[in-house]
Amino acid sequence: MADYININGNNIPIRASDPSNPILGEIWYNSTTNLLKGQGLGTAAWATGTNYPLTVYDATGFGTPTAAIIMGGNDPPTISTVNTYDGSSWASATSLPATNSGADSDGPQTAGLFVGGTDQTANYDWNGSTWSANPTLPVGRSGHATVGGAAVQTAALAISGEGGAGAQTSTSSWDGSTWTVGAAIPGWAQGTSGGGTTAAAFVNGNVGDGDETSDYDGTSWSAGNNSNHQHNYGGAGGLATNGITFGGVQVPNPGARTAQAETYDGTCWTTSASMSVARSNAHGKATVNGATSSLCATGNSVPAPFSDATENFTGAGPATQTISSS
Repeated sequence: MADYININGNNIPIRASDPSNPILGEIWYNSTTNLLKGQGLGTAAWATGTNYPLTVYDATGFGTPTAAIIMGGNDPPTISTVNTYDGSSWASATSLPATNSGADSDGPQTAGLFVGGTDQTANYDWNGSTWSANPTLPVGRSGHATVGGAAVQTAALAISGEGGAGAQTSTSSWDGSTWTVGAAIPGWAQGTSGGGTTAAAFVNGNVGDGDETSDYDGTSWSAGNNSNHQHNYGGAGGLATNGITFGGVQVPNPGARTAQAETYDGTCWTTSASMSVARSNAHGKATVNGATSSLCATGNSVPAPFSDATENFTGAGPATQTISSS
């Protein structure tokens, strides 16, 4: 791939404003701000967002960091509260049909799927304004992972967890109208999180092994590489080759909670930036872009009253930077 110097030479242009779409390696002088600038690689970071309206743990969520929805959880007691997020403020939305915590969910803000939890066979669709009941899960699940991506209402997996007989080592597959038995995930347990679709997914961390990873190829599960840190009851999301896991607690419980995040390329885990609040049970997470951008809201930071913290993750990538002599 050609770089900026090969294309344009090494003379530094003078500009009245920063270019709208600079090339990696490009350098320019901004005559308005009197600053020498360049397009380099920024570092991953979490930024503090507006606090969630409640201190709650074991909530769940879906969407993106600028169009998210967080629901349910344990206040305590278990609640049915739902709030939407636009990247800067929270607004109340239609409550869940019943109180619920420990569920998991996935999808875009206007077409998500809510699965399991306190009512371990619960299954609801969200259309952006209202909830509708779907056929219930054949195996009760709580503390599990739900993946499906943007098409989650017509294609999803509910993975592992606790509740019904065989829940921990099984997968349920959703086609938009019916749940069927999916591929077994041997040796797994509750307290896991994951990301991906029904064709390619990952899960990471559980109460049996806090750094364990398992990968799904659309047919079967196989052992993946361990994460660098333990994330039992952490949050996770993204895609099988562009995933993230964050927070959680070390095994065996009760272990220390972590603020650490890691990104996943489908093979290797890379330690990334840490959140400002170490917490587990952060299933109040919303992420579609995985290692690119994610949202973590709520969680169990101990001591009570748990957490209302909201943090936005931006992954490492091209960024305009000021060049100085220091």
